[in-house]
Amino acid sequence: MKKRWVLLFVLLLGTIPAGFAPFMDGLASAADASTKQWLQISSEIRYYGEVANGKPHGRGTMTWSENKKYSGDFVNGKRSGTGTYMNTYVDFDSSRLHEVKYIGSWKNDRMNGEGTQTEKITENDFDQTVTLNEIKKGMFKDNKFVKGYDVAHGLYDPDFNFVYKDQDTYLEIMHGNKNLVHNWRSGDLMGITYKRGAVIYDYGAIPYENNEIAEKQRRVALMHLRTFTKEVTPHLNQFEYLSKLVPLR
Repeated sequence: MKKRWVLLFVLLLGTIPAGFAPFMDGLASAADASTKQWLQISSEIRYYGEVANGKPHGRGTMTWSENKKYSGDFVNGKRSGTGTYMNTYVDFDSSRLHEVKYIGSWKNDRMNGEGTQTEKITENDFDQTVTLNEIKKGMFKDNKFVKGYDVAHGLYDPDFNFVYKDQDTYLEIMHGNKNLVHNWRSGDLMGITYKRGAVIYDYGAIPYENNEIAEKQRRVALMHLRTFTKEVTPHLNQFEYLSKLVPLR
């Protein structure tokens, strides 16, 4: 309200009183920073949004092509803050269509901080068969997924691969996406790898019929894994929830 009163006072007076000059300079700078403009960054890259000093700064959208763009925060020309990146392209080696999307934090043009990344891969055939749909939810650093949940759904057997990782824990499960807690307790999960510090357990649901030593190790691993049921239950529930977000269609 005070800024509007000062601006109206200056317009009526027709000049800027000396005491108001610094205030008006700041007001002009803020207005410049929030002005939306079109920028042609290169022959292929365009930008529309807030600009400061001739660079993307504030909120805006940068477009590389019809199928590749970023909408969100910029700082001094770089993606920094929060935003959404989308890229659809064809892998010429496999002729498969890749649809990549990331929503989350950025710093210095890289995925940094909390975010969610999805990628769907489709065959270039008549039926447009989806061969893989994957979601990564957690923490990213310099474009790499470093902590959280990774759920991949593909035309495999079993059709889901679940991963949770942080600085102390690594949990990987190969199985379907239903009744994971029950199957953890019963030993029916097709494959489990669990690492906690220096402790590592590998387990498979299929018994070793002709190898007594390996079968004994398998059963011992299951016995130990059951003691971690309470600890892993939140991860198993999150696996099931995320699996519903990656259908093969």
